[in-house]
Amino acid sequence: MPAKPLRSTLASINLTHLRQNFRTLTERAWEALPSNTPRPAMMAVVKADAYGHGIVPCAKALLEEGKTLGIETMLGVAFAAEAAPLRAAEDMPDTRIAVVTPPFAHGAAEYCRLNLEFCAASRTTMQAFSAEAAKTGRMLNAHLTLDTGMRRDGIQPHEALEFMRSVSTLPHINIHGICTHFATADEADKRYFQKQIQIFTETLNTLRDAGFSFRYIHAANSGAIAEANVTTNREARNNALFTLLRPGIALYGYNPSHELHSPFALQPVMSLTTSIISLRRLPKGEAVSYGCRYTTPRETTIATIPIGYADGFRRGLTGKARVIIQGKFYPVVGTICMDQCMIDIGDEAFCVGDEVILLGAGQSENGAEVRITADDWATALGTIPYEICTGITGRVPRLYEEC
Repeated sequence: MPAKPLRSTLASINLTHLRQNFRTLTERAWEALPSNTPRPAMMAVVKADAYGHGIVPCAKALLEEGKTLGIETMLGVAFAAEAAPLRAAEDMPDTRIAVVTPPFAHGAAEYCRLNLEFCAASRTTMQAFSAEAAKTGRMLNAHLTLDTGMRRDGIQPHEALEFMRSVSTLPHINIHGICTHFATADEADKRYFQKQIQIFTETLNTLRDAGFSFRYIHAANSGAIAEANVTTNREARNNALFTLLRPGIALYGYNPSHELHSPFALQPVMSLTTSIISLRRLPKGEAVSYGCRYTTPRETTIATIPIGYADGFRRGLTGKARVIIQGKFYPVVGTICMDQCMIDIGDEAFCVGDEVILLGAGQSENGAEVRITADDWATALGTIPYEICTGITGRVPRLYEEC
């Protein structure tokens, strides 16, 4: 057993749940495709420190699960710097890693050093990467990136053929992928989603007719994978999934939105716990925390816990958050501080050191499960679970477990 961190505030990362979510995603995709269709490869997105869960342990678990299932699996990161700890990790020097944000030309040396796949979206960058790869003897793989409606990155579809003709002969560059990014795959209204699929497919067909072929064709984020079986149009299903899946948030246990017609059954991978560090009995009418925004409505006990907005327990949750102690919910009261916050526990006889659950599940006295999720925080804050998970800061120790 690893030594328990000195700090009682911990983010526990359940790698078994991560593996289960990986299987859930692949099964959904397989169900949506004809039985004679080759199973898509997987680009498991581990950017932003695996959405706050820890990039190296999560990447290893995802790669192992892909191998177990016989699925070709690579990793996706947002920036080259995120790939450095993966390359330095044991047993991962040859793992295929794609950077999904188009690079600057001056990043060529780092891409060659780390052997990273990149987004092809600029002739100038392609030329610089080709020249650097030639100097180092490296063959770099690239993915032609199309802007079909996100309006963020990529080549305009009507420019794709000319672009490919101008860069396809560059030495030491192999454009073996083509991709785009869906803007509304997780929304109830699928019209824009279907429009993007159509634009992407038409551009792909134009390129194929001109003699260009791609091993990896990808656009399917978590929302697109979830909704692939909603339509009865088989061609639309194939076009939404293509040959490579690219999920992110669903791997970590959350559906990308509440508008999905067919949400996944997922297991949150992260739980967040701490413990009581002090208790004080207060009479009615006492103010609590900065700004005196909470006044005790009766004689009560206030428990202090060592977690605050510097850990990702956002100040905006003031007056909205609750925690679980021994299977019951208790309100967080007063302004959430940088390092601590307070809970009104009434007349409960809790002790210093008792566990407090901020994200995760507990069991009530009658055996029923009580749970707080990143979706709950997101709803209270008017945001999305992506922001909650990635916002649990690095000073919270991560503890990895399989169960």
